[in-house]
Amino acid sequence: MKLKTLICAGRLAAIALTGLVVISCKKDNPKPEPEPEPVVTERTEAQLIKDDIYKYYKLYSLWETSIPDYKADPSKFTDQYSSAGQVLSALKKMTPSYPKYKEGVIDRFSYFVGANGYNISSFASNKIKMDTYNGYGFEMFNVHFGTSDNKTVQPIIDFVEGGSPAYLAGFRRSDIVTAINNDNKFSVGIDDSEAKTDMLNRLSSALSSPKFTLEVIRNDGSVLKRELTYGEYVIDPVYKESIFNFSNNNIGYLALSSFEEIEEETTGGKINKKNIDAVFKKFQDQNIKSLIVDLRYNGGGYVDAAVYIADKIGGSKLKSKLMLTYETNKYLQSDATSSLRKELNIRDTYFQGLSTLNLDKVYFLVSEHTASAAEMLINVIRPHNIAVKIIASGTHTFGKPVGFFRQLIQNKVYFWPVSFKLRNKDGVSDYWDGLLADEQNIIDYVFADLGDPEENMLEAALNDAVPNRQSKASSRKKTSFKYSLPIGKVYSRPEIGMFKK
Repeated sequence: MKLKTLICAGRLAAIALTGLVVISCKKDNPKPEPEPEPVVTERTEAQLIKDDIYKYYKLYSLWETSIPDYKADPSKFTDQYSSAGQVLSALKKMTPSYPKYKEGVIDRFSYFVGANGYNISSFASNKIKMDTYNGYGFEMFNVHFGTSDNKTVQPIIDFVEGGSPAYLAGFRRSDIVTAINNDNKFSVGIDDSEAKTDMLNRLSSALSSPKFTLEVIRNDGSVLKRELTYGEYVIDPVYKESIFNFSNNNIGYLALSSFEEIEEETTGGKINKKNIDAVFKKFQDQNIKSLIVDLRYNGGGYVDAAVYIADKIGGSKLKSKLMLTYETNKYLQSDATSSLRKELNIRDTYFQGLSTLNLDKVYFLVSEHTASAAEMLINVIRPHNIAVKIIASGTHTFGKPVGFFRQLIQNKVYFWPVSFKLRNKDGVSDYWDGLLADEQNIIDYVFADLGDPEENMLEAALNDAVPNRQSKASSRKKTSFKYSLPIGKVYSRPEIGMFKK
């Protein structure tokens, strides 16, 4: 949708002379002064961006009825604020109150970023992940320190994103950092807070540099040393897949870091779809009865991709049943936006039976980072006749039952106003505080890679699926390193969109 440039017109008031007696030797009254032409002031680029932030929020926001109508002249609203960030903050503050959020209102999600190299303001984040991303691929929400002797600690890699430079170089979650650029001072006293801070600063500096050399010790005791170059990469969302074979209950395992494009060639979509199809074919061939879906680092992604995974999980058992519906504002339900709804595929969605699986139970491994489309996947499976168990490192998921699509503004800003809510077949959608876990506070044991049956959260799922299994965790790895709480944030998770437009 293209919006015409807005202008505002100011009109000079005519001066009326009243109560004044004019004495003239002429009989004719003097001609009145002509009324001045209206002064037309063209909006600046910054003003137009503010205006469009307002206009698209009013058009698309799920909470449109809370927003005053200034579409005819947005400047009456936007000129009150000095920046686009202030405009959006003011709009979000008009949405329904929600005291549990620190913002105090329900919309903590709408945001914008600069486009095409445009630096909109300090309000906006430049981090957005959809299909491709820039960096090394280390998903370090926090740095975890581990100790084997209760005297010294070392940083542990939390997660490495598929397709990234770090992943392609062979680095994985649970690798212990021993040196960066041949600086091997990455083992410090367990109580030495100053040394820990210094170590975190050096790690952060490396992750911000164009290249660096990383050395780690792997779980098997081997050393891996590689030079890494910061760059753009295509995200591979399938981190790991495997099958655990037990008598009468083969169990599939699938770790997904996000829900990426499954159609377009240019962003790896066709490859993503092919990989997902291959994984579920293995599950079908092994006739798995239970499935463990690891979403602990999954912040969401495209709805279509999550729907595709849900359909694969539902298999023949859920074919033709209602999966999800959308809630939008009246404008997005109107005839005026029918082509947009078709483009975005906003419609009631039914299971198509995209696999032949006939699962008895699905386990979801989650954390407070599990959000958006990842929560949607869990929510749409739960009301059906497949048992669902949520196992969490905390008590619940993030809590984002809403989504958005990208709107380009003035070729300078990408704007994501919250535009829809996703409901399951029973109409459940208001999990603003996250989905509550069935089994809570299971330590996310970062000293074992995802998919390792000795890792606590996966072990909890396996123990539930096969209560009498013989190969319970031996605690071999758990005694060699002790877990400590995360200390020092190095990496902030970027937002992930839900629709491509």
